[in-house]
Amino acid sequence: MSRELIIACSPFLAGIVVSVVALRVLIGISGAHLQLPQLRRLHRDEQGAVQSLSFVLTLPLFVMIMLFIIQLSQLTLGRLMVEYSAFAAARSAMVWIPASLGDDFEMENRISYRVQLPDTTDEAGNLFAVYQVAPGSPKSEKIRFAAVSALMSICPSRDTGITMDSAGLAAAAALERTYLAMSPTSASNTRIPVRLRNKLAYALHNTNVEIEVRHKDSEPPLIRPWPTASEFEDNEIGWQDQLIVTVNHNFALLPGPGRFLAKPAPRQDTESVSPRDAVAERIRRENGIFVYPMSATVRLNNEGQKSVLPYIQSLNGELPLTRPPEPEDPDDY
Repeated sequence: MSRELIIACSPFLAGIVVSVVALRVLIGISGAHLQLPQLRRLHRDEQGAVQSLSFVLTLPLFVMIMLFIIQLSQLTLGRLMVEYSAFAAARSAMVWIPASLGDDFEMENRISYRVQLPDTTDEAGNLFAVYQVAPGSPKSEKIRFAAVSALMSICPSRDTGITMDSAGLAAAAALERTYLAMSPTSASNTRIPVRLRNKLAYALHNTNVEIEVRHKDSEPPLIRPWPTASEFEDNEIGWQDQLIVTVNHNFALLPGPGRFLAKPAPRQDTESVSPRDAVAERIRRENGIFVYPMSATVRLNNEGQKSVLPYIQSLNGELPLTRPPEPEDPDDY
């Protein structure tokens, strides 16, 4: 587990610890004790009973803290899955960008159109030309679907009113066949295909993938201001270029805790500036669901099929037509 992931999950884990301590204090105040014989007698009793006043007063608070612990646990799991989806999308980009889809545009190392951004430098001071990959191309959609597939496990399985296009329906049918092949006994459960479609529909609607390419400034540019004779295309990503993939996902909160967390904390009318409620400011309601935006970024290198620069160059910068013969005698080197 990386250091960044531990830091990202630390607020949720700290909240769980504080909630468990508060729950333990609440149980101590109420005087409740786990006594299995009394629970069995209460279960067999059909005449009813009178609950103690302490139990009635502390039960709503007890339920609220339990729901809060469950919500924080889901947020921690959501944070882990968003990080994993970013890695899955970056790994998919390494596989699909060097591949050829068979058309005349997205051949090897070529992917959609790109927008050039301001240059940047890395930690070592190396200068990179930055390009933003435009979404919508076949390769971009395959990369996005890799992130969506990883996030389906944390998406709601109920119907959220989101519809899918033909591509989404085809992907849902493929997922249903895969699920059935892995678990043949699930064929009798008619609710599984519906849940898979609901999860996929929510993930497709609430997941966005951004692809950034960092190209070494010492190599030929990928976007030229005018057509020139070159063996490399304008939309070709260089071999071993850095691929920075960012996944943005709207994590669905539970109805109760989501409504509670979405309300901003009351601010005191004093001359001093009150602290902002950062949690409530980020939560918003979409299609009747309270969502909490999450984002993760992973950087990997493109595994192209050829180098941007030829391996052999002449001293004057011109490319040789043929490979020079290798010397037979080691002293000739």
